[in-house]
Amino acid sequence: MLVFCARGYGLYANLTRFVCFGSLDEKHSELHRKVREIEAATLNFSQPGVSLNAVYYALKTAYEQHGYSQAIREHHQGGTTGYLAREIVANPTTSDILAPNMAVAWNPSLSGAKIEDTFVIHSDGKLENLTFDPNWPSVDIEGRLRPVPLEI
Repeated sequence: MLVFCARGYGLYANLTRFVCFGSLDEKHSELHRKVREIEAATLNFSQPGVSLNAVYYALKTAYEQHGYSQAIREHHQGGTTGYLAREIVANPTTSDILAPNMAVAWNPSLSGAKIEDTFVIHSDGKLENLTFDPNWPSVDIEGRLRPVPLEI
């Protein structure tokens, strides 16, 4: 697992990638698929005017729907980013409201799988992935290209 919180020109970007030396086994492949689906629910909810705790609860619900009700408590789930690696970490009480041009970096995690990129929220609700690498293997998840583990 490679986790980066890098700063350039005063702003942070965050991403997580996995590399597998050999073939990814079925169990871990399935964990990564579930994490991508959990993240998709979170990204879909990351819209202007939505509170961070509402996104947190959407993430909690997605974990529960995939059979991992305790996972929300096992790692921080991310939040807003920009001038700090995490400006505000989402939790059940963070009532801050998402606004256009804010950046978010969610990092849903299951034991053995995690996903993270930095997205800017535009006024029309579209998300722009600032850390997307077209050379990294990816799959389409609800209209977004999302990274898969690199098998070497």
